[in-house]
Amino acid sequence: MGKPQLALRGVAAPPVVLAVLLLLSCSLHGARAEEGESAGLDTGLAGGEPGMVNTSAVSIGQSGVARATWYGAPNGAGPYDNAPYHFDLSGTAFGKLAKPGRNDELRHAGIIDIQFTRVSCEFPGLKVGFHVEEGSNAVYMAILVEYENGDGDVVQVDLMESGRRGRGGRWTRMRESWGSIWRLDSNHRLQAPFSLRIRNESGKTLVARNVIPKNWRPNTFYRSIVQYS
Repeated sequence: MGKPQLALRGVAAPPVVLAVLLLLSCSLHGARAEEGESAGLDTGLAGGEPGMVNTSAVSIGQSGVARATWYGAPNGAGPYDNAPYHFDLSGTAFGKLAKPGRNDELRHAGIIDIQFTRVSCEFPGLKVGFHVEEGSNAVYMAILVEYENGDGDVVQVDLMESGRRGRGGRWTRMRESWGSIWRLDSNHRLQAPFSLRIRNESGKTLVARNVIPKNWRPNTFYRSIVQYS
């Protein structure tokens, strides 16, 4: 999903992988940006209140990129202290934003304000992947779409069955379930293998033919041979 820019009260962050991040984008890029969108950043630790720690004093002054996958509701994370987005970081990830030896101070800042702007995603050498979610079965399919280059926002996913009774060769629209997870509730037993067609926010379409095999299993990742250029 995109190249965003992340700053803690105007102080930029280093490269870091975010464990849990509620945002419609796969990347965050640290910046001393005065413009861009606002968000709340949560350490997840108790005992910290906004403003109790001088984050400018403990954060490092360099920018970097952090990838994130959207796991929130389809309509966004919702307002949090008047911020339209809310990011949850693990203590380890949050500590990486601090100057050497001062990670505990930053972690105990509690909820702090940030700014971010989105940038393009890049996954060199990787193709788009599809994770069949736990709970998928013969009449219910849930797919998490991952590793898309470009803007990274999937706005539509369609599934094509193979097999009998004339269902092969027709695309069936899936519904956004949660974050980048798309689901299909079927009134018949689905016939694998499945092809998947995805469309991103820029309007570009990719088709992954027979990417989910006949002997597919829930909680399993399947790599395609296609990628956005």
